[in-house]
Amino acid sequence: MTPALFGAALIAAGSSAWAQDAAVNLTVASFQQGSSWYVYAVNLSELLQKKLPAGSTVDAPPIAGGIGNPALVSKGRADLAFGMAVVGSWALEGKYAYDAPLDNLRALVGGWDQYYLVPMARGAEVSGKLDDYFESHPEANVTLLRRGSIGSFGGEQLLDIAGEGEDRLSSSGGSYEFGSFDMVKSRFASGSGDVFIQVGTRGHPGITEIAQTTPSTFLQPSQDELDAMRDSYGWQVATLPSGTFPGQDSDLDLPGTTTTLFASTEMSDDLAYEIVKTICESADTLKQAHKALSNFSCENGAWKMENNGLPLHAGAERYYREKGWLN
Repeated sequence: MTPALFGAALIAAGSSAWAQDAAVNLTVASFQQGSSWYVYAVNLSELLQKKLPAGSTVDAPPIAGGIGNPALVSKGRADLAFGMAVVGSWALEGKYAYDAPLDNLRALVGGWDQYYLVPMARGAEVSGKLDDYFESHPEANVTLLRRGSIGSFGGEQLLDIAGEGEDRLSSSGGSYEFGSFDMVKSRFASGSGDVFIQVGTRGHPGITEIAQTTPSTFLQPSQDELDAMRDSYGWQVATLPSGTFPGQDSDLDLPGTTTTLFASTEMSDDLAYEIVKTICESADTLKQAHKALSNFSCENGAWKMENNGLPLHAGAERYYREKGWLN
């Protein structure tokens, strides 16, 4: 039974979603195996599976990622998905990664963790300021993950704002290269890659591995650049604490965003309500799944627009109002 039909059955019966005998089948999209979102999705699936009526299923396939998940949910190919608040706002408005608005997307629970757009440069004896680095390295070779990923979008946005876009850098003898993490790691190790920018949580394995194996400097964007990333693209400003990554000796103020769980308007209000209620009242269980969730609590603003990038689902809104968090 689809979520929409399930919701209709709930209204007809006038009782709670979890009290129904009819099974419900849900798909939770996340990202590739080993990613934090995949871990979140698997644990959420297990939690929901225990609450759903007998015969229900909750699938957590390792698909499709920050840019792909909004389209999956909008087109009905997944019922729920993890995503980033900043990307949700792009999807809602049909900007940057999206050709048209995905205006049927609705937020359930935001603020799961904190992501940072982290710029790093090869070498331990270079300036820690983003602008200063490119002034002294006009022929820098920038490495980013594949085009179309949130890391490449964010990296290009930051460098464009800093005046070091692909055309500008190429004109001074530098370059942009897009590829896999293995490519980035290889370029840093060989000395043919100079700058890497990627979105990650604290302890991100890729960023950590590069910093451990190649002396690196984490770069601080200027306040004007941070303001422009917020005003132009919807990124927040978040502080990455000193010592988060090897060789990072000071706090960094960086473009940031957070993870949100979202659905579409096809999901019934009752089902959305019960999913949000289950998550918020099981936060301590979910926090055990991954260290990036150590500060997760619905009370910390799971309903706020800045933590979702999307308007709330009516069922989620009902739960937050009942708790007194949303007026």
